Amino acid sequence: MMREMAKQWKQTGSVSGRVSWPGGGVEFGPNRCSPGSSSQQQCKASTPQLPIDVADAPEGFYTLYADIPGLSKADLSIKLSKERVLTISGERKAPLADAPLQQQERVLGSFERRWELPEDAEGEGISAKVADGVLTITVPKKQPEPEPVDEQQDIVIA
Repeated sequence: MMREMAKQWKQTGSVSGRVSWPGGGVEFGPNRCSPGSSSQQQCKASTPQLPIDVADAPEGFYTLYADIPGLSKADLSIKLSKERVLTISGERKAPLADAPLQQQERVLGSFERRWELPEDAEGEGISAKVADGVLTITVPKKQPEPEPVDEQQDIVIA
């Protein structure tokens, strides 16, 4: 990958692409999404990732946090697939402006984030709430299996 980036730098003077890691990734490169740019449609077509923090609480659950300023619960969708992948998606719409934008830095459009549930997470009982621009999702952990009871029983001889 580094060789490809170096080659791209030599040819164009800039580098763009995508770096992926388990559960996410990020696209990088020059600001292609400025208002009126010829590639603005291409930028709308790509789906940005939603950054999340995941806390492993000792109380028996995982908590996911995502900053979603300006969005309400009506703008979001959270689904759990049968493959145990939690998908958070939504859309940030452009505000109504009286004048054309001179500069646009906020990311608009659809976004999506997938998070594979760990082995010890329950698929049932997942809850979510939105407060003060933060989406909080709570995923319960599976209760530990009780230790097997010895099948033999001592009988007291009278």
